[in-house]
Amino acid sequence: MSIKFSYIVLIFSVLFGGIIYILHLRGLVAAANEIYLRFALLGIFIASFLLISWQKARHHHFSLNDIYKNNTLIIIFLTVLLCSLFIHFRVSYYAIGFFTCASFLHFIYTKKFYALPKFFYFIFIYALLMFFGTIGTPKGFYFPDKTLSLYVLPLAFCCFCLPKKTLLKIGEIFFKTGIIFLVICILYWWFNFLYLNANFIEWIIQKQSYFAHPTGWEVQAKFILSGLINNNIPLQDVNWYSAFFFVDSWAYMYHPTPVSIVLLGGLITGFYLYFQKNEFYTVSKFDLILYAVLCLFVTLLIQSRIGTVGFFLIAGISVLYYLKLKLKIKYFKIALAVCILFGGLSFFAFNNKISNYINDDIRDVYRKIAVSYIQEHFWWGSGFNQQQSALEWQAEKMKDKLPEIAFPNDNQHITHAHNQFLGNMVQYGIWGLIVLIAMLAAIAYYAVKNRNYPLFTFLCFIIFFMLVEENEYIKILIFITFFTAISRNVKNSPHTLPLSKKGS
Repeated sequence: MSIKFSYIVLIFSVLFGGIIYILHLRGLVAAANEIYLRFALLGIFIASFLLISWQKARHHHFSLNDIYKNNTLIIIFLTVLLCSLFIHFRVSYYAIGFFTCASFLHFIYTKKFYALPKFFYFIFIYALLMFFGTIGTPKGFYFPDKTLSLYVLPLAFCCFCLPKKTLLKIGEIFFKTGIIFLVICILYWWFNFLYLNANFIEWIIQKQSYFAHPTGWEVQAKFILSGLINNNIPLQDVNWYSAFFFVDSWAYMYHPTPVSIVLLGGLITGFYLYFQKNEFYTVSKFDLILYAVLCLFVTLLIQSRIGTVGFFLIAGISVLYYLKLKLKIKYFKIALAVCILFGGLSFFAFNNKISNYINDDIRDVYRKIAVSYIQEHFWWGSGFNQQQSALEWQAEKMKDKLPEIAFPNDNQHITHAHNQFLGNMVQYGIWGLIVLIAMLAAIAYYAVKNRNYPLFTFLCFIIFFMLVEENEYIKILIFITFFTAISRNVKNSPHTLPLSKKGS
């Protein structure tokens, strides 16, 4: 059944791609018709998600009479929460709200609360840092609603106890929905690629922008071209966009970074499901290979450097983990030593190319500005959500020392340092760095102690991600909580502690 799904997806993508090409030959593939394809693909995505979910849930007996007592609501909204990550970020926020409400209703009915993994407390401390970071800001001391998920989402996962088989089914729905998402991104790109008459090699290896004006793309223009807008250039006159807009804008995702996090989270989920095949058969090797190939291709299309490097990082860790499961410890140690040696030699041989791929001039300038600000505000920074103001103020002070690339126009916005560690220090001083490192260390300790492959692998990627990006903590938190739940046996877990005497 699993291989059948993959073959159906491949056949559909080839046929749909062929129809697009035929329409191109008839002159119907144009920017003016993009809106029809956009809504058609969005409808296909939603319909596919519902079909996959129904196929996995059709043998489950739902009862509205005890919907609060059983886990029906939680299963539904947890599935929606994970799959909502593929669409505009506001959909995820609403999904978090519905999921937490369902979890707390379940807790009120059952009166059972399962003890928090200890690293969750460090997440709460991080959220409190943001709360106290509002002291002295222009808005005054207040509770930042952006941090609410850091409190409620970990607590929500402690209000229910789903069987491992159920969690794996939810993970399978998320994984297969990811395959649909990847295929639709490629079809959407194929449509745009044809009418743009672009060069494929240039698209992959260069940061290209393309001239087009599809209907309704003013929102995207406003998102990335604020400098031009501030210079009184009307939105309707903006007709060029970065390459990634022609890949994932059908899902109203306007930046490659959050897309990469979700796609790589799906890749980790796929590897874990495949590793569980001896106990629960969920995805096949063909499914995993298909997702991996499509994921790498889409990551290259959206020109996500962090996504590309993260893909190979996750693949490498996963292969080592698979070898550990299959080989005797002696042979695994030999394989590990060979991988470390090969990786070290590769890094040494291609150090310049790797550094140039990860870094760029503008990010280096932003980091220099951040370091300069930190040196002047070591103990306490600018405060919560004040990083942009602080960096722009510091850049003005350093204007004579900075290269021209830092000021391409008079309204240049330095949004963040593109480094979570530096960004935390800009906002909260040294305390921001201490709390962040403590939280990451606590998660790493929990993952290693409990041999939690998906959580450990995701954490390795996130640490690398934080060296070049920041401010995607909602998506990161969703995966951390889910990977914590999916890979532990709840019945036998020492972290399970019911408040009532009815047992777990």
